[in-house]
Amino acid sequence: MLTHFVFDLFHFDGKFFRTMKYLLLRPGFLAQEHLRGRRMDYLHPIRLYIFTSAFFFLFFFMVSTSTIDGKMNMGDKTIDSTANVKTDSAQNELIKFDRQFSNLKQYDSVQRSLPESKRDGFVVRKLQRQNLILKEKYPSSKVLISKILDVFAHQFPKMLFVSLPLFALLLFILYARKKQYYYADHVVFTLHFYSTVFILIFLAICLNMMLDWTGAYVISDNEGKNFLNGAMRSEYISLVIGFYWYRSLRNFYGQSRRKTILKFVLQLFINLLVFSILFLLFFLFSFMII
Repeated sequence: MLTHFVFDLFHFDGKFFRTMKYLLLRPGFLAQEHLRGRRMDYLHPIRLYIFTSAFFFLFFFMVSTSTIDGKMNMGDKTIDSTANVKTDSAQNELIKFDRQFSNLKQYDSVQRSLPESKRDGFVVRKLQRQNLILKEKYPSSKVLISKILDVFAHQFPKMLFVSLPLFALLLFILYARKKQYYYADHVVFTLHFYSTVFILIFLAICLNMMLDWTGAYVISDNEGKNFLNGAMRSEYISLVIGFYWYRSLRNFYGQSRRKTILKFVLQLFINLLVFSILFLLFFLFSFMII
């Protein structure tokens, strides 16, 4: 993939730069070009998505300075949160159950003593056992949460990849009356939109880093610098992405402003629900594999 990208970057016809130009400045245009069959002048949507997502997450994990190794920054001091921790079995459980157990051995003993019909089901048993294992492994709840968030952060690219066909499916349903679009066309639109989101967030982080390094806008580092909350705050990025999303829908599907706004709002709320469910599922998955 990297070899293909370098080839596209330096190819004489400027395919890479042409793609970036229209992707950022003309929302929905590249998806239209793909639909018309004019595909040779631009990067393939799948290749574009793979490269932008891989580059973005590699960059994001490199610049992230959040403390996820069991240490917390406290002003100018770095304190190991695993040192001098008072082990309290009731305070560091991530999931609260009706009945509390001090350790895994006690839980297994109680389960064996119960009749088959009164024992915990498969899902509850798995969660309870993992909860107790992590409670023994990480006495501090702060360390435990940090570890889970670290694992979840590395699962986030997978969550976005899973959400991609669902995003396209929603478009397919909302624009089902426009017979000229196949599901694959909505997938192409989604690939371009996701790629743009990665690029916009990357540019915002670079701007915040530059302003922080030059002293023009210094970001607080009490708990690790968050380059999504600099001069270009995450709220502003969300507004830019939202506007780009709307313009992409309007330009690609060619419907009136009123219909586009209505479908944009429906998409927004439905996708919030879908992402909430995916977030919960992947968070539980991270909890189980830590």
